Amino acid sequence: MDSLTRALIPSQFAGELVFSTRGADMSRSLYFTDLSRPDRRDALKLAMGLAGSAAMLPGVSAVAKTRQLDPTDAKDAAQIYRKMRYRTDSGLVFSWIKGPYMAAIGGDLIPVYAINLGAIQRITHNADGSFDLIDLEISFRVDVQSGERLTNMRNPVTGEMVRVGGRGPIPTHLMVSAENEIEIPDVPGQAKYEHVHVPVSTFALGRTELAIRDRSHARVTGPDGSVSYLNEVSTISAPREQVLDPGTTNLDTRVQSNDVRSWPAWMNMGDRPGTLGLFGNGGKVSRFADLPDDWHAMLKRYYPEIAADPIGVLDGKVKVTSV
Repeated sequence: MDSLTRALIPSQFAGELVFSTRGADMSRSLYFTDLSRPDRRDALKLAMGLAGSAAMLPGVSAVAKTRQLDPTDAKDAAQIYRKMRYRTDSGLVFSWIKGPYMAAIGGDLIPVYAINLGAIQRITHNADGSFDLIDLEISFRVDVQSGERLTNMRNPVTGEMVRVGGRGPIPTHLMVSAENEIEIPDVPGQAKYEHVHVPVSTFALGRTELAIRDRSHARVTGPDGSVSYLNEVSTISAPREQVLDPGTTNLDTRVQSNDVRSWPAWMNMGDRPGTLGLFGNGGKVSRFADLPDDWHAMLKRYYPEIAADPIGVLDGKVKVTSV
């Protein structure tokens, strides 16, 4: 299309000016302008000068520019979610969460223990838009006040000394669909998950950040037939410009993580009414070294194999023997 067919018709998109084009009538009128008349020449120079000046303004171009992502567009929203929660290209993801688990009983909240969790994930994108996910979580259950690792603790609700349970750092292989739905495989002898992912919402967080609220519900059936429930709600935020930039494939984010779950079996709560809830904060970071220092210290102390070669453990090339 001839550049003279473009006119400066501004419209607002994400706080910046973009330009659309007029039809062929304007093109013909400019093409047949009588350039021999001084007023016509001056008008054309003025028009060209304005176009050139507009192109010099920050965020403004008379030529089609790469548009920002639109959270109201379904495809863009899916890309925004993927880059904030994971990444839009293949590679590694590092994240962490800290915070207390509290027992909700009779309108009260009772601190039980806290977690200090670091996670390493490898993402490999597939041609159909899905991606393979290898997830390695190293979670330490710690004292709410001291932050020291717990192996035994006194249940603050029952007063009983209990052995602190939890799953060890074993890589989990998952598939995430093109629609960003996690597919959890059934593994013989392991718990079965019936997982429901609630549609993600995007919203402004202050003036400079965008956030997504990610919510899911799972019904978990244990190998013994017992049934428990897990509800997770995470709020993930990052600078607005980076979130909406289509060229950005991975972001450092802030995360507020909450979950509400049935009593874990190791707490020996029986049929006592109530739930256990996480009040956690954390983030996604660019490098393994950027995970919290106190988590790294615990990793070196309790899982030296992972500290020495975390990617080897992630890929199953290094086995964890310590506990």
